[in-house]
Amino acid sequence: MKVALITLGCPKNLVDAEVMLGLIDRAGHTLVGDPSGADVVVVNTCAFIASAVSEARETVGRCLDLKRRGLVRRVVVAGCLPQRYGAGAADLMPGVDGVVGCSHFLEIADVIAEAAAGSAPVRVSEPRTSYDHESPRVLGTPRHLAYVKIAEGCDNRCAYCTVPSLRGRLRSRLPESIVAETEELLELGAREVNLIAQDTTAYGTDLASRVRLPGLLERLSRTGAPWIRVLYAHPAHVTDELFGAMRELQGVVPYLDLPIQHVSDRILRSMGRGTDGKGVRSAIERLRRAVPGVTVRSSVIVGYPGETEKEFGELLSFVKEGGVDALGVFEFSPEPGTTAATLRPQVGRRRTAERARAIMEAMAAVAAARGAAAVGRVETVLVDEDGPSAVGRTAGQAWEIDGRFLFEGGAGAAQPGDFVRARVTAASGYDLVGVALERAADAAGDGTRGPRRGGPPGGESA
Repeated sequence: MKVALITLGCPKNLVDAEVMLGLIDRAGHTLVGDPSGADVVVVNTCAFIASAVSEARETVGRCLDLKRRGLVRRVVVAGCLPQRYGAGAADLMPGVDGVVGCSHFLEIADVIAEAAAGSAPVRVSEPRTSYDHESPRVLGTPRHLAYVKIAEGCDNRCAYCTVPSLRGRLRSRLPESIVAETEELLELGAREVNLIAQDTTAYGTDLASRVRLPGLLERLSRTGAPWIRVLYAHPAHVTDELFGAMRELQGVVPYLDLPIQHVSDRILRSMGRGTDGKGVRSAIERLRRAVPGVTVRSSVIVGYPGETEKEFGELLSFVKEGGVDALGVFEFSPEPGTTAATLRPQVGRRRTAERARAIMEAMAAVAAARGAAAVGRVETVLVDEDGPSAVGRTAGQAWEIDGRFLFEGGAGAAQPGDFVRARVTAASGYDLVGVALERAADAAGDGTRGPRRGGPPGGESA
């Protein structure tokens, strides 16, 4: 059959989609990019917050419209939406031919076969499994970069979060499996490996081997991966050992995604974050001392129940003072089944939106100042797109998350996946602009640890 897969949401969801594509391909089906004309369309959904649920339902609705017009035979809904609503997911979207939650995504080929036969399968249960290095994958990223999910599920119980109910308890993958997957990706041409999980700093706490994130980074460093990037760390779980590994290990870029959510003691306590404002600031200060030139990316939530003007002002001041280098802002969403949804008083939507705008305006000013300070600096840049309008990223810029490096006049003979040395000539919003100087001979020596010897990396963006 001809099968199309549409995926929504975060990089963690993208990895699930890549594995499903691999399983579909291995089952002998033909993968197509356009759902129109497909025998089966699979929509891999996100349902983390209300806006994600709305996007998922709209996307499924468009596919069901194709089905009504005779352009698609079957529509299967996968991922977080079925996991959140179970068999009721089909009731939300009449006409769906099958649903499969996060708990059973490895069975996607069987679900497609059953849906095609008209049996309307429903496969949702408590998530207990994850993929491993032997699972087939069809990458949805450019060949030179990939995500590696080091763990699935989460044992944190943040008051606002639906993830534990969607993804289950923490299940760390064996380090040997992660290393094997990374080595295979490198053989296929990957130059950057992004480590992801619901909480990467919780990695290994459930393993008998007692290997933790710093130990995993040490093993991955030995693979020769030019760039290894850590996303989704928890401020209550970072350690000086982790910071030391980031500083010393070859290939580990000076970048950490560290969602802090807030800096108010009371708000953090209500959120169940396991730390306070002092702890958040201490974690970032220790990181900056340990890893010179590190880029700290974060995320915050505004409009949390009971957030006062004073508490919001504390967060705004933290951002204005340059507490982090890049930032994403979430407007609080009262998700059914979470503790935070029952808290009072709820902050109005208009006020929440105003606070989000104020935070992003403050972050834009910080980014502009950092961009101006970067002018004249020489950076190692990983090329993402070549040609006259070549685009790349410094070590301080994560793919499709942060800003980009825009080459003036192209990147020379460099192709996607190559590292080049470039001089920053200007900043444009969250992007850096510059000219290519020369190819970097060895990213492991020049593209990661090199910037730490010669100055801080670029990537002052949000």
